[in-house]
Amino acid sequence: MRPTPHSGRRRSMRAVLALPIALATAVSLAAPAAVAQEAPTDGGVADAPVVATQEDPTEVPADDGTPRAETGNIAPPAASPFAADDPGPAPDRATIAQTLDPDVPGLPDGVEVKKEEWKGDRWVNVSVTSPAMGGEVQKVQLHLARDWHTDKEKTFPSILMLGGLWGSETENSWSYRTDIVSYFGDKNVTLVLPVGGSGSFYSDWEQPDNGQNYKWETFLTEELPSVLSHYRIQDEHRAVMGVSMGGTSAVNLAARNPEMFDAVGSFSGYLDTTSPGLPYMFDSNLQSTGFDATKMWGPFYSRNWREHDPKLLVRNLKGKLVYVSSGNGTAGNHDKPNDKPGFLNNPREFGSRVTTQSFVNAAKLAGVEVTDVFRPNGTHTWAYWEPEVKNMWPMIAEKWGLDEGDLSVNCTVEGAFKTRQDSEDAREIGECISNAYEVEHGNKVQEFGGATVYLNPKTQVAYAQWGATGKKYKEMGGPSSWLGYPTYEEKKLSKGDYARYEGGRIHYIPEYGAVAVKSDVLSAWAKRDYERGMGFPLSDEESLTDVAGTKQEFEAGTVYRKGKDNKVYAVNGPIWERYKELGGPAGLLGFPVRNVTDLGTGPDDTWIRTDNGYMYSKDGGPAYYFLNGPVADAWKKEGYEHPEGLGFPTADQVVNDDGSGVAKFERGTVTVDKDGEVTVTRTEDADTDPGADVDGEQDPEDPAAPVSEEPVPAPAR
Repeated sequence: MRPTPHSGRRRSMRAVLALPIALATAVSLAAPAAVAQEAPTDGGVADAPVVATQEDPTEVPADDGTPRAETGNIAPPAASPFAADDPGPAPDRATIAQTLDPDVPGLPDGVEVKKEEWKGDRWVNVSVTSPAMGGEVQKVQLHLARDWHTDKEKTFPSILMLGGLWGSETENSWSYRTDIVSYFGDKNVTLVLPVGGSGSFYSDWEQPDNGQNYKWETFLTEELPSVLSHYRIQDEHRAVMGVSMGGTSAVNLAARNPEMFDAVGSFSGYLDTTSPGLPYMFDSNLQSTGFDATKMWGPFYSRNWREHDPKLLVRNLKGKLVYVSSGNGTAGNHDKPNDKPGFLNNPREFGSRVTTQSFVNAAKLAGVEVTDVFRPNGTHTWAYWEPEVKNMWPMIAEKWGLDEGDLSVNCTVEGAFKTRQDSEDAREIGECISNAYEVEHGNKVQEFGGATVYLNPKTQVAYAQWGATGKKYKEMGGPSSWLGYPTYEEKKLSKGDYARYEGGRIHYIPEYGAVAVKSDVLSAWAKRDYERGMGFPLSDEESLTDVAGTKQEFEAGTVYRKGKDNKVYAVNGPIWERYKELGGPAGLLGFPVRNVTDLGTGPDDTWIRTDNGYMYSKDGGPAYYFLNGPVADAWKKEGYEHPEGLGFPTADQVVNDDGSGVAKFERGTVTVDKDGEVTVTRTEDADTDPGADVDGEQDPEDPAAPVSEEPVPAPAR
């Protein structure tokens, strides 16, 4: 229905709604069981009270002081005739990237951002401590403006969107019960969606109740704004809107904090809290969620109730865009037909209709302009609320004076980008939300609803990037980073995903996040049989603190890069564990100068050479080292680890203060005195002719080639 100013309402409508509000409230609260059973079961009524019958007694949860779980859904009992009011549990959504304790400066005392969880390229969940709520962590979804990534100097207006009485404790109902997130996907406005708060009326409660210390108004108006500034959200253009309980809350927040919001919307809200009988309606609603309304605003009709009555605060809304709407509780397009024409399918929507009219009447007396949309039918359900946002948005945009370019996208898709968009063999990327544009060094990029697409100028092929790998790629600088251009789009692995680029890969494993791996590190990883030998990468390459070089950690190994020659080598298995104990590159052995290598003498016989010596592991057992110098020279001369030689070390080399020492091997001992004289003592004879290795092949100087996807000749020891 077309929105109309309140001043143009028909006289007859005002006469009908002059009925005592208490009468309407009584209808709402005392609906007989038979009516409740005829209520629609597929439309969903967002915030209706639970009707208890003899066949369906409703138990109010006990106040045992237990906080609600971090996951779950606050819902009416399944057997209740109003169970369809619940928006349902939130879907499971993967976290594509996560940052713990991100640096967010300029926050009020006690306010901290504990975690960022990216659910998409422009969807970030921010967990914030609330001193007002005793240090509890509150989660807020931010759906960032269209140009948030591409225009890093720009700030954006925001819409705070509040849910109803029932809802998920993991996700705001607006993002999974409606298409509002996608609707705003091409617009330059950030959506702010608080998570949780079921039954709170987003208010500061006088007393804790049902395990909750609700101080939502303080959190939303005093603690959260400085956090939002970090995400480039403007102070000057902010709207707030909500459904049912959230509609009441939106108007109260705007009226009680008039400097903060310049637009407010209530969709099926209750905009009169203190007329006769109405506090009892609120209490009935809250009891169905286990709360006591007197702990919210005190005794009924008290000063605090009046200070939370939208109709009594309406003067504070002068000059703002005020939009209110409701149906009348009879069946509409989104409801099952009622076999009693004109009979109320949902008394609670009629209660919203009456209280909203009361608010509109008060606004007229106060000289406050209100746009009201009173539908001729319809119940208390999301299907009616979603269109109201789209009705109100053009008015908000006009109020804010947004440029045409911020309201939608007029873009074209051409060339390789069009080929990629139309591909039937690749993942769907949606419609464009920008024209192709040039970034650093003339790289061409185009944004789509489901991906960012990069044109590889060498191949003239456009590759789409999305999810955790795409976000990581964009953060690193895209083609301007060492990764260069994409060469393949994201692929699934047995665990996580990966995308391939000219300079390496990005791997995403849910528990580790997205990790970039350079090509030479990939090569070293490959020689240890990828994840089968070393597991998946845990983190990006990082600088070593004590020596010039870097390391990249994997689940079961490390790839080290020596700063001097920029070469990388992979270390895993028992040798890796012992090497770390010895201090790694900063320790006794220095940097590795080859990958850990399988000898081929047994299923788990491995060795490595380092700057300062050797390490060996027999049959996957403990790894032992000996150092370059007299011991290593004697060991080589005696025949290495081959059957004719001294074999594997059986203990670490011992070096005394005077330079003397000893190294023990399987078939002998090498002793060095303080003057450097070497003595080799054999414990058993060699059983193979000199000059032959374990397989009878020539050149005992070279071990067997390592097992890998691409055999690489091993250098001589």
